[in-house]
Amino acid sequence: MTNHKQTRVLIVEDQAEARKLIHIAFRSPTFLVEEASTGYEALAMANESHPEVVLLDICLPGSLNGFEVCKELKTTYGMGEIFVILISGLSEPDDFEEARLAGANAYFVKPFRFAGIEKLIEQRRLRKENFTLVQAMADLEVRHLHSSKVQVPA
Repeated sequence: MTNHKQTRVLIVEDQAEARKLIHIAFRSPTFLVEEASTGYEALAMANESHPEVVLLDICLPGSLNGFEVCKELKTTYGMGEIFVILISGLSEPDDFEEARLAGANAYFVKPFRFAGIEKLIEQRRLRKENFTLVQAMADLEVRHLHSSKVQVPA
């Protein structure tokens, strides 16, 4: 048993294999991980378990996409303190802006490295007021770890 408090993480990913890989990456005494595969399932689980971090895919089945789930988590559900990291293969400036407007704390473009997500989770209290965009691991290492504010590319 460890003296450190576990970080409760909700993984929201519709592809079972991807969800499994992310869950395996989070396997450590540092994290307590739950999984959801749809937007509605994610909202229900978040309402019940109150995760500190939500790793949220944008393209989800059904009528709720990741942007909408993020917005619900940050507003309607009164869980604005949740640190939401959107993950997606979408990499257009409009996607980044929509993520920022939905209230996301960070956006990782797939494929991503787990080390980057883990570092961002460790630093989430310092980054809560800023939107962090990571298109490549070099972005995280150069721009995001050494600057206090990140601008969405135009």
